[in-house]
Amino acid sequence: MSLLELSEPISNRIHPALDFVSEHAYIGQMLPTQGRSTENENRCLFLIRDDKKVVICERSNLEQNALELVHSDFCFEPRWSLESIQKFCRGEITATEKAQLLEKLKNEFTTYIEFSDERLYDFLALWSIGTYLFPLFNTYPYVYVGGISQSGKTKLLTLCSCICFNSIPSANMTTATIYRLIQNNRCSLFIDETEQLSSRYRAVDFRNILLNGYKKGLRTYRNRRTQDGNFVPESFEVYGPKMLANIEGLEDVLESRCITIIMQRGSNREITNKEVGENDPVWQQIRDLIYPFLMKNWKEIRRTYSEFENDTTLACREWELWKPIFSLAKFFDSTDLLERMKNLALEKSEESRRDDLGRLLRRLGFSNRRRVGSGTEYFFKVSEVTNLAQRLGISEVSEHSELSEGTGGQGTQNNQG
Repeated sequence: MSLLELSEPISNRIHPALDFVSEHAYIGQMLPTQGRSTENENRCLFLIRDDKKVVICERSNLEQNALELVHSDFCFEPRWSLESIQKFCRGEITATEKAQLLEKLKNEFTTYIEFSDERLYDFLALWSIGTYLFPLFNTYPYVYVGGISQSGKTKLLTLCSCICFNSIPSANMTTATIYRLIQNNRCSLFIDETEQLSSRYRAVDFRNILLNGYKKGLRTYRNRRTQDGNFVPESFEVYGPKMLANIEGLEDVLESRCITIIMQRGSNREITNKEVGENDPVWQQIRDLIYPFLMKNWKEIRRTYSEFENDTTLACREWELWKPIFSLAKFFDSTDLLERMKNLALEKSEESRRDDLGRLLRRLGFSNRRRVGSGTEYFFKVSEVTNLAQRLGISEVSEHSELSEGTGGQGTQNNQG
């Protein structure tokens, strides 16, 4: 028997939830069937293609279309309404113009959330749309939402979960369940009150999802118990959009994978008192706008991303995380919106550097600090700096200091604002 005879038939391997393969976009939806026997209450997985072709995911149909599902356990409540799917397949839906779609999402954010920085409405609208396109990108940024209690963190997560692709909350789920939901359904994960993630030593399994899930191709491994009582390693694809919120903050390794939004308590009662109704028909209407938009525009967005060059001072992971947002901004508006996102990214980068400086000072043992306005003021003793320099092998230490030793132990001040 030849090697050619041993090879598998040529087929396109498709993720059942969302994929972009062989110049086609595929979206999987569990939809009702007629006259078919299925195990899922007369529902079956359908693949809707960007050319309006529909494939029922039964073996014969998949083989006929040279398709193979990479995961067979897809089972997610449909987020694209049957009525909208039918109209799309009949050619009765014209994809919403990109400016109108972006404005629609921004209006929802401004209705429910109060930000002093208007650019955050643009950012969140772009990020939410990007959850439907993230397999096109090499990385996709997490969003970390911080702030004091009653500042609207949970409300923002709820709002985004109503809009984003295949959203799930992490509450009351085991880590094993979350692993499988992300892999099988390409879910957008929303993680509220993540106080255990403020330390790298807590929630190790859950933390592993977040360490690797921002970048395409990275996998996480868990041991699976076999019937004979042994354990075998099992790999999971954990790449996908994630939004996290808490009060305490994140440990620095996780934070480096996030774009941070710090919420403040709002002053506009009309906005702060407005509740997000998760069953409000407006969310279904918005999702029904995004799916046809995706089908029409994904190729241009992919091209924009692949051709986008870095003309900012961002580098390494910061550039990786912001590139999808920049690419979407350029697609929606080639000038003003992109510049606003670049400026926002540079400001966030500067904030991160100041935070990194604070963490470095604390690691070096300089823990005497206080909050001053929007920054932090650190206090140094000359003797402590001299001693540290000697221990680090620095032979020459300047004797100059703003304050001499013996000023009540306060010493030189450094403002990290």
